[in-house]
Amino acid sequence: MKNRNKILGLIFFAVAFALWGLFFTQFKSNSLELFPSRTFEIYTLTDHEAMGFSTSEVTVSDSLVDAVVNIRSGKAFPFAGFGFNLMSQDGRPAGYMDLSRFDSLEVEISTVRMNTIGLRILTDDPQYSQKGLYMSYRPLETQAPAGRNFGGAKVAIADFKTAEWWLAGMGLEKDDGLTYLYRAILLEVYNGRGTLRGIPDAIQVKSLRLWGENRDFKKGMFFGLGLLAILFVCFIYRVFRKPEDRIARKQQMEKVARLLKSTDKSQAEIALEVGEKKASRLERNFRKVYRLSPLEYRRKND
Repeated sequence: MKNRNKILGLIFFAVAFALWGLFFTQFKSNSLELFPSRTFEIYTLTDHEAMGFSTSEVTVSDSLVDAVVNIRSGKAFPFAGFGFNLMSQDGRPAGYMDLSRFDSLEVEISTVRMNTIGLRILTDDPQYSQKGLYMSYRPLETQAPAGRNFGGAKVAIADFKTAEWWLAGMGLEKDDGLTYLYRAILLEVYNGRGTLRGIPDAIQVKSLRLWGENRDFKKGMFFGLGLLAILFVCFIYRVFRKPEDRIARKQQMEKVARLLKSTDKSQAEIALEVGEKKASRLERNFRKVYRLSPLEYRRKND
């Protein structure tokens, strides 16, 4: 191989690997911003449907969701805050959101008194949920730290567990381990554990984003990297193959050519005689030297 072709080949592979690394870094993760993009409907959340008396006053600006909540005792676990309707995007109805493709949720949040906030994903359980009946949807809950100063809290999607009060209400003695994250319909932010009852508090959110690995993209990229690596190894082998190897192969093929002209031995017999175990490999190497298959060469030289 000429030096110019060697250099061009090395440049090509260097650029190809660099581009692979750039694309992999940029697109290996996917994200979905729920706020402040405001592509999803934001609603006021209270425990009224759970026979509670808590209140929430929600105001939304381009950069902040502010909920003034007052937690009061009721017949069920009291809660108040706000939520995102995942089935209403850009002012239009949408189907279920598949949250199983995300790994974590990140929220930039501030509170007045409470030290934690509650996060809840509601999914449409095929067995227990009834369309339009809020308390029948499966609630997956977790807690995140909060405080007076805005700070980012990141929780793993795997930390969301089915609420015990819902399991009891559905007659389930223990968590069945089901989530139906691929059928998510609502995402809610509400008061954390230990919130003082009867004393107004506030929950403010600057941003809310879902993060996850772009798994299909990564699979495709690693497949492409494997192919690129194989091509690179083949190129390196061809570039740095020892000259004596090429000379030895040429001498071997010259012997094959003599046997083809002077004997009636089959291709397999000739392969064994010249020390080549596979007739197919002999044919491939013969073509590289003579630009003909052994059979074509024999016919031409009869």
